[in-house]
Amino acid sequence: MVVALFAALLAPLFIDWTSFRQDFEREASRIMGRPVTVHGSVDARLIPFPSVTLNDVRVGSPEEGKPLVEVARFSMDAELAPFLSGEALIFDMRIEEPKARIKLFKDGTLDWARGRKSDIPARTVILENVAIIGGDIEFVDEQTGRTRHVTGLDAQISAKTLAGPWRIDGRGALDGESGAFQLSSGQVENGALSMRTRIVPDNLAFTADLDGALKIVDFRPQYQGGFTVSEKQRPKGDAPGDPIRIAGKFELSNERVRIPEYRLEAGPAADPYVVTGEATLDTGRAPEFLLIADGQQIDVSRIGASGETGKTGRDPQLSARQRLQALLAIAADIPIPQVPGRASLFLPAVVVGDTTVREIRLDVKPDGDGWRIDRADAQLPGRTALEAKGRLTLRENRGFVGNLLVASNQPSGLATWLAGSVDPEIRKLKTAGFSADVNLTDALQRFENLEIAIGGASLNGRLERESRSDAAPTLSLELRGNEVQLESLQALTGLVAGDASLGTLADHAMALDIKADRFIAFGETASGVNAALSVKDGLLTLSHLDVAALEGATLSASGTLGGTLLEPSAGIDVKLKAQAMRPVGDLLARHLPAHPLLSRFIANAGYYDNADLSIRATMAQDKPAVLTVTGPVNEGRLELKLSAERLADLLAGSRFELEGSLFNPQSVVLAGQIGLDPLPFDGEPDASATFRVAQPQGGPAMVSAAFNAGSTTISAKGTAVISADRFLDGTLAVTAKSDDIEPYLMMNGIAAPQAGAGLPVSLQASVAISPEAVAITHIAGQADRNAFSGNLSFDRAATVLKGTGALHFDTVDFAFLAEAIAGPVQDVVEGGLNTAPLVQPLQDAADVSVALSAVSFWPGLYGAVEDFKGNLQWKGGELTLDDMDGGWLGGRLSGRLKVANADENGLFEARARLTGADLSKIAWTGPQGAVATGKADVTLAVDASGKSIRSMVEGASGSGEVHVSDLTLHGLDTGALAMLLANADRIEGDVTPERVANFAVDAVLQKEAALGEVRIPFALAGGRLRVQSVTAEDAKAALTGDADVDLAGDTMTARLAVSYKAGEEALAGAEPEVVLGYRGLVEAPGFEMDVQPLANFLSLRRFETERRRVETLQANVLEKQRLRREAALYRSRAEARAALAEATRLQAEEEARRRAEALERLEQERSTRAAAEEAERVRRKAADDARRLKEAEQEARRLAEQRAAEEARRAEDEAKQRRLVSPGEDVERGEDLPPIDGGQLNFDGLPGVN
Repeated sequence: MVVALFAALLAPLFIDWTSFRQDFEREASRIMGRPVTVHGSVDARLIPFPSVTLNDVRVGSPEEGKPLVEVARFSMDAELAPFLSGEALIFDMRIEEPKARIKLFKDGTLDWARGRKSDIPARTVILENVAIIGGDIEFVDEQTGRTRHVTGLDAQISAKTLAGPWRIDGRGALDGESGAFQLSSGQVENGALSMRTRIVPDNLAFTADLDGALKIVDFRPQYQGGFTVSEKQRPKGDAPGDPIRIAGKFELSNERVRIPEYRLEAGPAADPYVVTGEATLDTGRAPEFLLIADGQQIDVSRIGASGETGKTGRDPQLSARQRLQALLAIAADIPIPQVPGRASLFLPAVVVGDTTVREIRLDVKPDGDGWRIDRADAQLPGRTALEAKGRLTLRENRGFVGNLLVASNQPSGLATWLAGSVDPEIRKLKTAGFSADVNLTDALQRFENLEIAIGGASLNGRLERESRSDAAPTLSLELRGNEVQLESLQALTGLVAGDASLGTLADHAMALDIKADRFIAFGETASGVNAALSVKDGLLTLSHLDVAALEGATLSASGTLGGTLLEPSAGIDVKLKAQAMRPVGDLLARHLPAHPLLSRFIANAGYYDNADLSIRATMAQDKPAVLTVTGPVNEGRLELKLSAERLADLLAGSRFELEGSLFNPQSVVLAGQIGLDPLPFDGEPDASATFRVAQPQGGPAMVSAAFNAGSTTISAKGTAVISADRFLDGTLAVTAKSDDIEPYLMMNGIAAPQAGAGLPVSLQASVAISPEAVAITHIAGQADRNAFSGNLSFDRAATVLKGTGALHFDTVDFAFLAEAIAGPVQDVVEGGLNTAPLVQPLQDAADVSVALSAVSFWPGLYGAVEDFKGNLQWKGGELTLDDMDGGWLGGRLSGRLKVANADENGLFEARARLTGADLSKIAWTGPQGAVATGKADVTLAVDASGKSIRSMVEGASGSGEVHVSDLTLHGLDTGALAMLLANADRIEGDVTPERVANFAVDAVLQKEAALGEVRIPFALAGGRLRVQSVTAEDAKAALTGDADVDLAGDTMTARLAVSYKAGEEALAGAEPEVVLGYRGLVEAPGFEMDVQPLANFLSLRRFETERRRVETLQANVLEKQRLRREAALYRSRAEARAALAEATRLQAEEEARRRAEALERLEQERSTRAAAEEAERVRRKAADDARRLKEAEQEARRLAEQRAAEEARRAEDEAKQRRLVSPGEDVERGEDLPPIDGGQLNFDGLPGVN
């Protein structure tokens, strides 16, 4: 079209100047192939250069009154010299306001390509500068019925020849889209014109370059080649980045734009992101639109500067709905092809900062003012699959109608991407998603056939929200399913809508109908929920709420709630049935502010089981707010009323009253209901409790409470703070009276020692409670007629029971105190010490210090300690009595006692000192009274451990000492020896123990023995107290004692040996001694006397008398025997002397023989010189032999002398043995003894003869 236009404009160069206008029109028509007519004036000149100006030039025969080309003014200036040589050099040409009309016929041909063939002298015309000003082109497309306009066309053109090459630079607007363009061409070769084109749109950041060949095929222009699209140069100051580059091939005709292949590169040139595909726009007889894109993973942060801030630039405050609206706004700016077609896009992944969107697949078709989405798939962050199908409208009423599915396997990841943060509820979800037939517009969002999957829950229903400018938004929701999670739905709604707060929802007029097998809200799960409610104009109407199971309870409610927070109005009725109340209590604790009363209720909620409660709350303007709770509870009844003038006062914790009562036929159940922690020991039947709390506007509340059951009454009255931070701080007057308090003590885990016989008690005290301590003062009362008084203070901040105080009792029993630590001391069934394992202490952990005083303190043996004082330290499993002082056994007691129980391992320690005790009160009593008298000082140290009381006593160890002054033993005569000897001399026959015992008991066990000062040390080991080798004496006897006491068995064995001082009657090897033995119970041991030592003494005494009588006779017999042994000695000595003489003779003969042999050898040596050396050897040998001979002789002599000496010594010994008397005795020898009359001697009475 451009070539034909310029050919028409240049036609004046070839006309005959003599008939200018007609010839111009004729020649121009020939050249153009179309009629050319000049309707305006014509101006021409030759000097200084040829110039021509034509006005109102038209090309083409008018059809429908419109020519093909209209030019308002045409002028040109040419060089004269080239013109005279046959060339036309036009250095300046101006075409003003040209208007061209090009028609595309239904067969796809151009009207310019039809008709006669043009005849242009292309190679003889040169154009240096051609200016087109204000051009306008109208393109009529009869195939599609559309007409397109090029307006404001301005261009600068130059050409070497009309055949080319051409260069065109210009600007214009196509259907209002303005831009610049450049064209450069070669010359026509083989019917094709090579041409390069650059298009620079004003409103786009890209420039398109086309390089190809232009042909006319079957009267249809075709432009084919390659193209590139690149970004424009960025303005100064913008961050540098890698440009986006697009290259490919194109086929352009008047009815079709075809891109058979293209390649898009983005990011660094060395490693770009690449998208490939094809595109088609066919505006011919069968209009078609096609776009296919296949790409690899793209990291947007590597593409341009915008990607670098892709992550940080994300606005986390934008909701998914706002993001969708922004995306729709961008999509609305994309031109919608007005021809049938489709676009397909597939990208494996798109990375933006830390976000990756995977497997993006889009199949769409243009559909009027929107798109028909056949398929839209993507894998969003959070492993989320998005699928959509339907129609997207982008004009006026934007919206989407179709099917939408979103399924996420990691909802928290999706939330992070969409909102920049994660709602904690979403973080809990493993999966979430929904599908629905949707109709989404700005004013209406409707979800039909809605299916929601949240975690393992599946819901069906519908959702509709309508927001109109002239009315409040409405929201209707109907859900049916196995599980509804309110927080998850709200979080997902907030994720999509941007705001799901209760305030925003309250702005809606809502209607909700929900049925769910499980309903999860505020962290709680309810089963079998059926609810219908509506909200309109600030009034909530609960038609019905039925819950089959909420923490094990069934619930039903109905009513209304409206008004404001300051002036609410309500009328709500709730029915609650619970077999087990503990789960309900835990539910309340999770949603109510922490308070000690609530904590106690939860701990004891089991005592409120089998509850059937009616709860009613009423509030109205100018009327008190009242909450009542009534109904049977655990076979009893509960009545509670809470009232306040205004709800605000109640919420502020002031100006309200709370009163109630509890009744139960079992005291133990009622004890649990009022907050105690009872054990299963019931008290008196038909127990009741009442309480009242009146809280003024400021200060503590006035409180009163009372417990009644049979003869037992406990009450408290006073003032107390009831807020959570200082609960019960105040002062109370407490009274208690009961005929038997033991069941209530056992009920509350207090196993009173020595319990079982009943414990009547009366008590009154003042209790002051502060954050630091509980002070109990003015204590006065009696426990089983044992009066007590004092005061106590307990530390509230301590983690264990910690207190101090002072208590005074009429009577205190140490066994009673020990039972609180280790359990019963005595076995009440079998008797004796308890063998059962130790029990747990009364309190596992405690730290109580009490100044203890008592009129009488019973330590467990030898009576009571009078006027007792001491410091009691109780540390849970340990009880210590320090600084003990009191009068005991006529003396003064001081010391320390300790009992401990660690994991049922008992420990006992005692350190005691008793001074000035009366020994008669310690010793047992005999027939004559106390067996011993005197003054005693006792020191004692005992340690014991074991698994039971008995094993502790059996394993006791320690030591001590008893220092007795003025000791007198009653019933013992230390001077009884004379009487014993006299009685023994009267015994006829043998002296036997039996005969001695007949008179010894009466002689010994009479009168008394004054022993003076005695020290008795003792040791304790294995539960046995042992006294060993204790001695005492007076002038007549010495006493030695031993004792062994079994503490566990309360038995003893003792031995007292009385050794009488015999004087002249003393005998070696026997003592006049009796042994007193004691065995049995410590209080009254059995007695026995052992007289065996005394019988031995008396028997030996009789033997000595007989021995002296026979001693003379024995001496005579022994003398004769001595003389016989002396004679044998003399004979032995003579034999020894003879043996010595014989040995001497034999030695002399041997010596003579050896001398002769020596002389003979010497003679032989002198006779021969030749044998000198041999002689020398012989000499040496002889010398050695002589030496050996001499040694042998000396040895023989020594042996002979030794043998003689031994014989002499043996003879002397035998002589001594025969000698009956020593030489020093004057004994005459030599005369014969007179003959012995055997009939006069009788040895039968000697000991050992018979």
